[in-house]
Formats: sequence, C-alpha cells, structure tokens
Amino acid sequence: MFTVLGSDMEIRVGRFILLCMICALWTARTESLDGATSTEDIETTAPDEDIEINAPTASDEEDDNNNPLILGNLSLCQNVVDNVFLPFVGDCNKYYLCRSGQAIELRCEWPYEFDAATQSCVSPGKANCLPTCKAFHFSTFSYQRTCTKYVLCYYGHPVLRECQDDLQYNPKTDRCDFPQNVDCVESECSIYFNAYHLRYVPSKSSCEKYFLCGNGIPRAQTCSTGLHFSTKCNCCDIPSNSNCQLKSPSSTRSNWFKDILQILQIPAQRRLNYQPVSPKPSEVVCPPEGVHFYVHETRPDAYHYCAMGHGLVLECSPGLWFDLAVKECREPKNVGHQN
Repeated sequence: MFTVLGSDMEIRVGRFILLCMICALWTARTESLDGATSTEDIETTAPDEDIEINAPTASDEEDDNNNPLILGNLSLCQNVVDNVFLPFVGDCNKYYLCRSGQAIELRCEWPYEFDAATQSCVSPGKANCLPTCKAFHFSTFSYQRTCTKYVLCYYGHPVLRECQDDLQYNPKTDRCDFPQNVDCVESECSIYFNAYHLRYVPSKSSCEKYFLCGNGIPRAQTCSTGLHFSTKCNCCDIPSNSNCQLKSPSSTRSNWFKDILQILQIPAQRRLNYQPVSPKPSEVVCPPEGVHFYVHETRPDAYHYCAMGHGLVLECSPGLWFDLAVKECREPKNVGHQN
C-alpha cells in the first residue's frame, strides 16, 4: 500500500513540475513575440527663434550614425487619432504608437520592418520605409499617416515640419497645399477600425465622396449622382439634408488670391499648374550651426532655409505666403496670427 501511494505521489509531483516548465516556456515565448521593446514617450522642447540641434546620444550613434529627427516644438501625434502607428525616421525596424497625443516608441521583432501603409511589421524588403537623410543634397518627403507633417532633409539633418491652418502636405509638389488638392485622411484611420467597427470619414475635396476606414486603410467611396455624404447618418443623402460645406477648389480662391497673382505679376494659369523645381542656393549668410528660417527680401511666397551653414530658397504652394511666426507657408489672411 505504501509503495502504491509513493508511486502515485511521484507521478503527481512529476506532472506538476512538467506543467510549471510548460508555463515558463510559454511565458518566455509570449514575451519574445511582443513587438514593443520600449515604451518611451517622445519629449519635445519649445525652441527660441531658431531650431537647435542637440548632440546625438549613444543610441543615436548606434543607429547607423543617422542624425535624429529634429522635432522643434512639434508633436508627432498631433491631429492623429489614437492607435495609429507612425514610421520612425532613420530606422525602419522602429515605429511609434499614437495614444492620447503622445508618441510611444516601439520596435518590430527582428528582422521585420514597419510598413506605414499596412500598419504592420512585414518581411524585410517589403516595407515602404522612409528615406534617410545621409546625403548632403536637399530633399523632402511626407511623414506618412499624419497628412499635415513632412520632413526637410539638408546636409544629413532631418527636420520635422507641419502645415498650418488645416493645410495638408502634398507629396506631388513637396509643399503644404489646400486640402481640396490633397484629400488625405490616413491620420483618421486606425487599424482597430474593422468590418465590425467601421469609421466613416468625409472627403476634403468633394461632397459626393467619403472614405471607409477598415484595418487602418482608408478606401474611397462615391455617392450616387445627386447625393452628398452626410456625417449625420454616415450615409449618402440629398444635399439639403447633408451637412457638407465644401466648395470646389476653384471657388475657394476668393478675391485675395486674385490680388496675390496680380501683385506677384504671375499668370494664374501658370500658378495653378505649378510643378516643383529644385531650390536655388540662398545668398543670405547662414549661421554655421543649427536650422534657421528667414523671410525672403522681395517674395512673400518664398523664404530662406539654412541648415549647418548652408542655405536654400524654398517656395510656398500657389496662394500661400511664408509666415516667420510659425516658420511655415500659410494663407495670406492668416499671416501674423497664431493658431
């Protein structure tokens, strides 16, 4: 009898030990699959007149010697809905999670890379990674999923910029533009909106158009002829019942826009068919360090941009003027006024 009980007790103890080992292995496996290695909030400091470049930290030097993104007083997740993932400038393995206006730094499991379009970590080579700023030449690119932000690259330093007054960044012209010409809604589409919880987003260019957000991807939809999309019912309705207040891009340009064209003595047709051109070198004497913006002496629609002692003349989109107060192009009626 004692022998039987002893054998039974040994079997039970052995099973308990085996169960503990399985639980420990499962816990370790779960932690290793967690894509987030850090949840470090991004801190920004308000600049003075110019944007200062802080010395890179040890972690910065480890990331292929890329210069860190210069934020200035901007917030990565401003005007972005919760649970949208943003790309990390300079490292395709990293990304940010927007939560309550804060950017939380995360990382894909190695060697996967973050793809902003699909809002997921994908196999190496399949992600649409952001460009890097290693070269000395000037370039700009959209900061994906934000609609209003973009990155200026010059002499290896990436600088985050944000369009003002509800303007959106137009990747076709590399400038801030009227929302009717861009119609970006990616900042409003979280991956957590799915077939069971769709989000309807009105178009910024047409009352007949709207977007369905599912799995982080906005899909354009069009109402039947004669109907407008209404946010009251998230449906297409007769125009009198719709709350759409959009006007056509041509009608949004009031008399002040015509006055601008006359002042600048530039034909309206050429201005409206504007194509981006390479910026010209600036004649201003740029400070040897930091990033700086200066008003152009003769053109309200242009400005001087200096980085690390090197300067360029950058142009605004047609109909916009440079405002030194916010260091960005704006509608002339808003120049000199804070948001």
